[in-house]
Amino acid sequence: MIVTVDSFAWIEFLAGSEHEARIRDILAESDVLVTPDLVLAEVARRLARDGISQGVVRRKIHEIASLSQVVPIDLEIALGVSEADNELRNRAKTRRQKSPGLSDAVVLSTARHLRAKVLTGDPHFEGFPETLWLGP
Repeated sequence: MIVTVDSFAWIEFLAGSEHEARIRDILAESDVLVTPDLVLAEVARRLARDGISQGVVRRKIHEIASLSQVVPIDLEIALGVSEADNELRNRAKTRRQKSPGLSDAVVLSTARHLRAKVLTGDPHFEGFPETLWLGP
């Protein structure tokens, strides 16, 4: 199984949250782990906003890159973003959720392009067939 790890999952994993054990199991069981390049930037930004030093942020980002293949946004992924974004936005509107961000559409498009699952607890992904859900 190919697993696309989104920002939610990496942040929970790095923080040692209640989801860490399940995330660790899924990472270990996966045939291939991928992280969209935009997710690296999002995780780095979040860690820095949480007051983590630049040196620690650098180590954490290198840790993610060593555990997974970093996938750049190529032409096919970019073209799939608009469809993924429409689906995410429509579902968010129906569920009265805040609008999803660009990175959510990139993660979903990447997973679809690679025929992968998305490891997440982000409510925007709940119920999608590609989702490996970490929520309750």
